[in-house]
Amino acid sequence: MASLLSTSLPSCLPSLLLVLLQLSSSSAGQFRVIGPGHPIRALVGDEVELPCRILPGKNATGMEVGWYRPPFSRVVHLYRNGKDQDEEQAPEYRGRTELLKETIGEGKVTLRIRHVRFSDEGGFTCFFRDHSYQEEAAMELKVEDPFYWINPGVLVLIAVLPVLLLQITVGLVFLCLQRRLRGKLRAEIENLHRTFGKSWGTQPPPPGGLDVSLSSCHLGK
Repeated sequence: MASLLSTSLPSCLPSLLLVLLQLSSSSAGQFRVIGPGHPIRALVGDEVELPCRILPGKNATGMEVGWYRPPFSRVVHLYRNGKDQDEEQAPEYRGRTELLKETIGEGKVTLRIRHVRFSDEGGFTCFFRDHSYQEEAAMELKVEDPFYWINPGVLVLIAVLPVLLLQITVGLVFLCLQRRLRGKLRAEIENLHRTFGKSWGTQPPPPGGLDVSLSSCHLGK
């Protein structure tokens, strides 16, 4: 019997150690941090959300949760002691981040970044800390120009269209002014014709005209 135990114990020892490690890790509250698993894309000026969760899921309300940017560990957002620690943020992220905590009881949180800039592109690290135990997950943000995917022909049209509209507007204004000036000029000419026509029709006979007719009458006699 003793020989049987001595031969079976060495073979069972690795499995026993594995079970003990699993029990100790579960009792210590260990977990893994899971990020999106793929690059997240955002447009300049828009807002973007970076999700992060722990596995297995558990209530993370009492944990320290945060995002920072490597390599200098600039704090993007930090949640500690049940509230956001805005004073520890890097200056370029103050007033631009919000931690969505609706599902923090399930170990799921999301960081929202507003007014995305080109400088936001790159790596982010999300971490959960429970007492002395901490796990992290890396993620990547791709920032794109909203006009990058527009057809070059459309860009040319956008650049040329205002000039064409301006030229058309100036041309229409010129035609309207020309028509008005023509109408006014025609009216002035007609008024001149009327005025001078009346004056010419009522003009008295030239001097000496009456004498000529009288002298011709005397000669006739």
